[in-house]
Formats: sequence, C-alpha cells, structure tokens
Amino acid sequence: MKNPPLRIAIVGLGSAGRARQKACAEVEGIELAAIVSRRPGIGTRGLEEVLSDPAIGAVAISTENADHPASVRRALEAGKHVLCDYPLAFSSDEAKDLYRLAEHRDKILHVEHLSILSEAHRIFKTQAAALGPLQKGEFKFLGDWREALRDEERQGPFPFLAESRLVQLCDLFGDFEMIESDWEATSEKAHLFVRIKFLKGGLVDFWEKRSPGARRERIFRGRFERGDYGWPGVVEPPGLFRKDLEFFRQRILSGSPNYYDEGLMFKVIEYLEKISKGEIL
Repeated sequence: MKNPPLRIAIVGLGSAGRARQKACAEVEGIELAAIVSRRPGIGTRGLEEVLSDPAIGAVAISTENADHPASVRRALEAGKHVLCDYPLAFSSDEAKDLYRLAEHRDKILHVEHLSILSEAHRIFKTQAAALGPLQKGEFKFLGDWREALRDEERQGPFPFLAESRLVQLCDLFGDFEMIESDWEATSEKAHLFVRIKFLKGGLVDFWEKRSPGARRERIFRGRFERGDYGWPGVVEPPGLFRKDLEFFRQRILSGSPNYYDEGLMFKVIEYLEKISKGEIL
C-alpha cells in the first residue's frame, strides 16, 4: 500500500525557505500544505493555524537563526515532525532538550547539513580516507558579510555561522577537541580561527573569513600518512535541498538515523557556545 503524502508547512521564506519550497515540488510523497511568512502577500496561512491543523504532519523552519529554538519547540509540542536549518540552538543543552522533546513526542527532529550530502564531500571523504590517517590540514572558508549576517539579535553569535563547516569536518575525521580559538566580528569583516585535534589523530586549522561581497569558497589542504591532498573550492550544485527533504521523509517513514552523527553536532554546538563566550583561547 502506498504511503500517503507528507503534508509539510514551510515557516520563513528567505533563500533557504524558497529552496525548500522548490524541493517540495521535486520530491515524491511530499505535499506543500502551507507557507508561513511575515512578508505581506507571501504567506498562505498563519503559524497558529498550521500548528493546530492535524492534516499537516511536518514543519520546516527557515526563519532567522535566533528564532529556531522557540519555533522548533512550538512545532514539536503541536505534534509535528520538524526539519530545521542549522543552527538548531546556541547551546548544546537547549539542542539536546529539543531532541529529548522530539523523542518524547515520538517525532523526527532533523537539522540539515547540506554540504555533507554533496558529491564533492563524498569524493573528499573517499579520497582522503585512501591516504590513511590525517596528520595536519587547513580548512578555509570564505564568504559574504552582508548586513543581515551582522545582525546578532537575529542571526546569533558570529561563530555559529561556521557550524556547517565544522560538522562537515567531523563527518570526515570523527570525534575531536577544539584546543585553540580566536574570533572577531566588525562591520567591515569577520573571522573565526579554531585549531581542532581529532581523537583518531591529526590537527586541522580551521578558518572562517567573511567580508562584504566575498565569493563563497571552501578550500582544504592536508598531509596524510600516505601523501598530500587538496580539495579546491567547489560550488555546491543544486539539488541538495531535495536530497535533504528526501532523507527527512524517509526518516519519518522508517525511523532511520540521520546522514551524519548528531552527537558530534551537539559537541560542535557546545564548543561554539564556549568560543562565543571567550572560554577557549
């Protein structure tokens, strides 16, 4: 017997919300039931109406970062499965509490980390693993520093913008400790530096550098037991929101685990919280 479509509401229609709206039309078994937006003339239903509608089974949260924890909690308490853009929260305690709430409600809470789904990441992981244990590497991310990202009240502390890249490194090299950090964010530019020690061996110096209008780029250079490896900047292809939405639906149907280690995501959040407070120097 064919499963009925998962009726989903998107909350927030910025760039991620629009990409997820497009993905809903591309994934079999997904039906876009509503759009919730503060922008006049864009939303089709209000949030309270969506949360009280038993025919809507899931909610995708694509609002400002600072809004994520409260919106996720409201959706879970209303009995919805939840897909959320990263970061889920600005503290590991709050993130874990939301996952406990999802488990208590018997619902899936899914936080996207799209870069791990890319073909470029799969190639990176395969080729790096073939070279044996990591010895030392550097991961550099360059990106824009537009006004919306500088608004800490809406986006949260600057270091949390790097969560996706750090979770990606964990997927590549496993469990870790952050042993050194430095960051600064001004109106003109921002940078985050973190030295990461992986428990299986190897150090990575991680840089997130942002300036107005900068082209988005990721670069990795590493030395491994059996040679060097370089991963050039890669433009992520379209379709990652579709892949993520497919995973979300499958997790609801089968209870399957996420495509990355959520425990390591909690650990990244914990370290970013400490870095934001100046507790790692």
